[in-house]
Amino acid sequence: MIGAEVSTFAYAAGVEGDNNRFISGNVLTGDKISPDGALGFYATEFVAIPEGDDYEFFGWNKPVFDKISPSRALTFSWMQPNKKYDLDTNTNGEHRAFVVTGNYEEVFPLDIYPMQILKACMVEDLDEMEALGMYEVAPEDFALTEFMCVSKQPHQEIIRRGLDVMYKEIG
Repeated sequence: MIGAEVSTFAYAAGVEGDNNRFISGNVLTGDKISPDGALGFYATEFVAIPEGDDYEFFGWNKPVFDKISPSRALTFSWMQPNKKYDLDTNTNGEHRAFVVTGNYEEVFPLDIYPMQILKACMVEDLDEMEALGMYEVAPEDFALTEFMCVSKQPHQEIIRRGLDVMYKEIG
């Protein structure tokens, strides 16, 4: 039900432990809520996933067999295409500068340049944003690119800020 308090149904539905992230909406575009928070008005889903607050010593310097990766760098997920993974909220590192990999275009649902439009939004270049097709995008379009971003950049947040700047400046 709209506005239902999470604690009234989450643990009764089988959510175990106290180290979980509760999301009002879906995993890729939903909003994080506290256990005593309420579902959003427009949310049609509720998700609970493990909080990824664990860190691996020298995790960047060893081959990894149990993590999914869109590239073949240090992971072997490409060797087992049907393997199921236990995903959590861990980003496995901090935010970095954009790494140009060309992977965004593979998963982006529209026929525009996602890397270029993200960079135009970051520097608030209104002319470039308009030329790249900013009027046709929504933050949700960038959910998959944010999931597979090796740079750990918040794509949906960047696009939301860019749209807000365009609305404020252009009207």
